[in-house]
Amino acid sequence: MMEIHGKIFVVAVALAVIFIGLALFLFYLERRLKRLERNVDNLEQDRSI
Repeated sequence: MMEIHGKIFVVAVALAVIFIGLALFLFYLERRLKRLERNVDNLEQDRSI
């Protein structure tokens, strides 16, 4: 029975690591997209002047 609990714990930790990594990646990607959108907006404003 202890062997089953150990395996479940390993699977739970692995899933937690995957989800945390995915969340961090999406947060990083969102920040980069906001920065790119700001740069595009600035370029469009510069062209209109």
